[in-house]
Amino acid sequence: MGRKGSVVLRRNYIIIFFTLFFCVMLSGNAGAAGRSFADLGVLQLNMQGAAVMFLQNCLVELGYLSQPSDGVFGPATRQGVMAFQQANGLTADGIVGRATWQALEERLMGGSSNYVVKAGDTLWAIARQYGIAVSELVKANALADPNRIRPGQVLRIPKRTGSSSEAVPAVSLVPWCEVDRLFPRGEVAEIIDVESGLRFEVRRLFGTNHADVEPLTAADTEIMKKILGGSWSWARRPIAVNRNGLYIAASMNGMPHGTSSIEDNNFPGHFCVHFFDSRLHSGDRLDPDHQRAVMKALMY
Repeated sequence: MGRKGSVVLRRNYIIIFFTLFFCVMLSGNAGAAGRSFADLGVLQLNMQGAAVMFLQNCLVELGYLSQPSDGVFGPATRQGVMAFQQANGLTADGIVGRATWQALEERLMGGSSNYVVKAGDTLWAIARQYGIAVSELVKANALADPNRIRPGQVLRIPKRTGSSSEAVPAVSLVPWCEVDRLFPRGEVAEIIDVESGLRFEVRRLFGTNHADVEPLTAADTEIMKKILGGSWSWARRPIAVNRNGLYIAASMNGMPHGTSSIEDNNFPGHFCVHFFDSRLHSGDRLDPDHQRAVMKALMY
């Protein structure tokens, strides 16, 4: 084996070790699992995996990274980290340690994110994109004239408030290896759509890399369809999964597919629910859209 092969192999062993360590660390302490971003460990250039993708999603949400999240800590991610560190009074070394994780958590969970104005943007369109009032944007950014924003201007986006955020208790980041134990096959859990606050129950059918679930009753199927706007969709949606009082950040699609075991729920198949570090059954790969929705579920 050449030098390059040895480096790749060593890096893969590090990733496997980190994943196993993270799961063992949270095992038996599910009630407090993942409450701190710092539990994800130190990240730096050339690392890869679910923790890196989570970091990238945080940076995208806060306006410090523009490229899609791919789970690889490359130069663009390092630059985003350094820009965030500099803006928050931290040592701008591009290494994500406890202090940087804590600052990221405070910014995301504390309620605001950033948006960089592009050519053609209007304050009304930006407010609509984030589901907030124009007056909230004006107040958060102390804008003298809401009709005058310029490309490159950084706007602070306040967190949405109201019934949807009040409907969901504190949501925890829990890795799939732990969720697999907490929510075994054949058991029932509650799904909360974090945007609308609507809830329905599901039963886990199977799934090795993520949870394949079915609405428990026809009434649950009706609520699910209402959440999706009346039609089934593959689009990823941020949700919280309530399992024995622990609300876990998750993502679901809304498309019936494959087999089912409940005959009278009016749902022809099952659907997928993903968690932090869960994978697609095909290719054992992280799904960037699901992982981004998991991160967004934490913010409600």
